[in-house]
Amino acid sequence: MWVLFVICVAGIIGFLTYTDRLSTFKQPIQITQRSQIDAASVLINRKISEIETVMRLFKHELELLQPSKRVISHAFKTLFKVYPELLQVRWLDLQGNEIVRLELTHDGTLVEVDESALQNKASRYYFTAGISLVPDEIFITQIDLNVENGVVQRPFYPTVRAVTKATQAELGTGILVINFDLRPLLDNLNTLNTATSYLLVGAGTSKWILHPNPDKEWTIDLSTPPANIVLEVPHLWHQLSTQDSVPSQTIGNHIITAQRIKSSHHEVGGMQEIYLLAKSKDDLLPGLKLKAMKYAFAMSFVLCAFGLIVLILYVKHFQRLKGLSKALKNERDSLKTALAQQNLLISELAESQKLSSLSIMVAGLAHELNTPVGATRMALSNLKSLLDTLSERAKNGLTKAQFEHFISQSEKVILLADSNNQRAINLVKSFKRLSFERAKDDNSTFNVLDTINILKQSMAGLFKQHHVTLEVHIPENMNIQGDAGAFSQIIQILITNAMDHAFGASTANKIAIVATQKNTHVEVRVTDNGAGIPPSLQSTIFDPFITSKRHKQHTGLGLHMAKAWMYQAFKGDIKLTDSTEGGTQFTLVFPQPQNE
Repeated sequence: MWVLFVICVAGIIGFLTYTDRLSTFKQPIQITQRSQIDAASVLINRKISEIETVMRLFKHELELLQPSKRVISHAFKTLFKVYPELLQVRWLDLQGNEIVRLELTHDGTLVEVDESALQNKASRYYFTAGISLVPDEIFITQIDLNVENGVVQRPFYPTVRAVTKATQAELGTGILVINFDLRPLLDNLNTLNTATSYLLVGAGTSKWILHPNPDKEWTIDLSTPPANIVLEVPHLWHQLSTQDSVPSQTIGNHIITAQRIKSSHHEVGGMQEIYLLAKSKDDLLPGLKLKAMKYAFAMSFVLCAFGLIVLILYVKHFQRLKGLSKALKNERDSLKTALAQQNLLISELAESQKLSSLSIMVAGLAHELNTPVGATRMALSNLKSLLDTLSERAKNGLTKAQFEHFISQSEKVILLADSNNQRAINLVKSFKRLSFERAKDDNSTFNVLDTINILKQSMAGLFKQHHVTLEVHIPENMNIQGDAGAFSQIIQILITNAMDHAFGASTANKIAIVATQKNTHVEVRVTDNGAGIPPSLQSTIFDPFITSKRHKQHTGLGLHMAKAWMYQAFKGDIKLTDSTEGGTQFTLVFPQPQNE
């Protein structure tokens, strides 16, 4: 896909490069052609203006001089001397008869045509146009080759005629016709050709009057196969029919710029519209295309080579990433296995923590049971001694005083045994209740003070062993909704954690449990007056396996489990807060539902 993408991009870039370079190569030619067209337009418009000017000046001069028929030819000769680009000057009467005609011969001699050779031009289109002219109006004929007696003159004399109506005192009203030689104009237009572009000039849509191929010039005048703008560049002619100028464009293998010069003489035989075309030479545009194509191919080749290098680097990079991905997958699998093992270990340690908490309570209970059980055993032993003494005396004769003494002592012993036995029973009941609450995982409402008192009673032996005084400041009617067993487990963890880490050999150790009812939660603070937690451990105190007494087989899971149970059982939180006692204070927040 990358190779296909690179090829497509290289093709697009190559095409755009080819188009851009070809446009750059064509630009100087287009500028040259525009200059050719502008210069040719100036020359042609100047020639048309010059013809009109000469005609008006000569007519005005004749009207001033009013020469007779005998001397008018002299005035015509003067005109030839002043304006060397004239071919013929003649005066026609209103019937079309030539009255006077002067013309240049092939060798450049100016001659006056004999009266016997004068012709009638009444059938010619320019005479018809001249008759209909109003005073001071000038009619310029179409551009063609000069024809005498129905035959095109050779060598060719490209000609345009200027016609006007004039009045002489002796000759009366007549038609003045002047034939202008266009060879100098065409020669000047030919000089505009360059090494890259040549000029084509069309007289209307019927013929070329200037073409790089002479066989295509004056075809309609010479009755040869037609050649004109309509046949050669029809698309361009359609454009020029609606606009005067067409910017440079590519037609076939040529660059062509065109312009149309409108004519103001629309009568029959009037001067045609002039079409100017600047056309590049036949081999120029193909050469420019080849040059631009080579440049574009070089750009495409460089881009393909770059794309191939990128592909090779990408494949190497992909293989390296694949290797890293495989290694990362293996590492992830290893970490996943290790995490599963760690979670299993934490679960096992959590169970161990529960059993450890239970063993602590069992140890405390055993310590507490030793006293009432021992006292009961001692009372039973005393009762047996009294009974043995009574039996012995009964053999020798039992007195009333001895029997009354036995009854009195037996009552005291039985009362003592019953009292200690009841105490033991109460301890066992408390232990059973606490164990049941921790095992049943029940989400209900429990009394905070009752739960703390049960825990306190079950841990009384541990308090004596560590010389700890437990102070409880909890309202009697304070309740918490949640798991009572989890609550007592969390409180026991904080108490045992304080006894294991906070206290030394002092006998003034104190732990205080204070509960406060807030608007949306119950806040329980467990505070000790021990050594406190080192600052280095405070930020990680709730992380698993964090402990300062690992050498004494502490797992570091106590506070971690307390925080986990706070969230799981109560959606609450536990945090380490500042203590006014100088030791450690934990604040537990138990969210409670609002009463509706």
